[in-house]
Amino acid sequence: MTGKFGPRTQAIAIRQVRQWVKELPAGDMITLRCESALPEKQFRVWKKWFEKHEDLRWEIRDEFKSFWFYKSPSIE
Repeated sequence: MTGKFGPRTQAIAIRQVRQWVKELPAGDMITLRCESALPEKQFRVWKKWFEKHEDLRWEIRDEFKSFWFYKSPSIE
């Protein structure tokens, strides 16, 4: 997440996640969980990103170090 390649890797990952959200069928959800070698650091970085830049429908779960997005059947 840091260093020379960290930001580029994060940008690629968030573009992919945004694509998955677009393709997600109504009534389904995506869950992302921080399980890297340094999960606390990974969670802090992603949490800041999701709070500032992503859709407000993303739920952030501190206790599980995870993020989830539910696409309601009424939203298209």
